[in-house]
Amino acid sequence: MLTIFTPTYNREDTLKRLYKSLKSQTLKNFEWIIVDDGSTDNTEKLVQSFIDEQEISIIYKKTKNGGKMRAVNVGVTLSAREFFFIVDSDDYLDERAVEIIQEEIVTLPVDYAGLVFRKVEVLDNGFPIREKESFGEDQIDSTPIDIFYRRKILGDKAEIVKTSIMREYPFPEIEGEKFVPEGYIWNQIGENYLFRYIDKGIYYYQYLADGYTRRFSEIIKKNPEGMKLYYAYMLKKDIPLKNKIKFLIRLIQSIYYERKKDRRNT
Repeated sequence: MLTIFTPTYNREDTLKRLYKSLKSQTLKNFEWIIVDDGSTDNTEKLVQSFIDEQEISIIYKKTKNGGKMRAVNVGVTLSAREFFFIVDSDDYLDERAVEIIQEEIVTLPVDYAGLVFRKVEVLDNGFPIREKESFGEDQIDSTPIDIFYRRKILGDKAEIVKTSIMREYPFPEIEGEKFVPEGYIWNQIGENYLFRYIDKGIYYYQYLADGYTRRFSEIIKKNPEGMKLYYAYMLKKDIPLKNKIKFLIRLIQSIYYERKKDRRNT
C-alpha cells in the first residue's frame, strides 16, 4: 500500500527517533526506503541494525552525495507500493499515521493524485507548537496553489502521492546543484490532478539549525538554476500580486547567482 521514503545525510541521531515511530505503527503494511545521500557518519551501520531487528520492511541504498531531489528520484524507482510518502530523516510520525492514511485511501477517488495531511511543529520535548493549526475543514478536494494562495492555508503539509504519478513528475537534476523546491513538483501535479486535504496532523517536525528552511540564502547561492526554474514557473501562475513581486525579486537573485556560477566555471 505505502512506501515511506526517507532521504538522509549524516542524520544517525534523528534517524533513531524516526525508526522508533515507524516500528510503533499500529499498522505495518508499508515499506521503508532509505536513500543515504553519501553520509560520512555511521548511518549505514545504524540502518543495518534496524534491518537486523526485522521489525519492519526496510530497503537501504547508499548513493554519492547529490542532494535530496536526486535521492527522491532514486527512491521512486525503488518503490514497489502504490503510494509514496516522503518523511525526512529529522522528522517522525504519529503511531497511527499509516492506519489513518489507509482509512483515507480507501475512499480516495481513483483519479486523484493522493492525500495531504497536516504537519505539526514540535519542541525538543515533543510538545506541539501549533497543535490547533488546521485546514479549516475536515476535508478539502483541491490543488496546492488553490490551498496556499487562495485559501491561505499556509502551514507545512505532508503529501502522500501515487507512486505512478511521482514517476510522471521526477525532480529536475541539474549539474552542480542539489536542490529544487518541492513545490515545483507538487504544483505541476496539481495542474492535472486533485489532492484530498485531510485535517489531521500525523507528521511531526522540528526546524533544525542546518535544515533547508534556515539556510535559504545559502541554498539560492548554491542552486541558482533550480531556484530560477521554480520562480519562473510560479510567475506564470494565477497567484496574488504581492507573491509575484516576491518571486520576481528572487528570480532576479537566482539569475544573478547563476551568472556568477557560470563565470566561475569558465
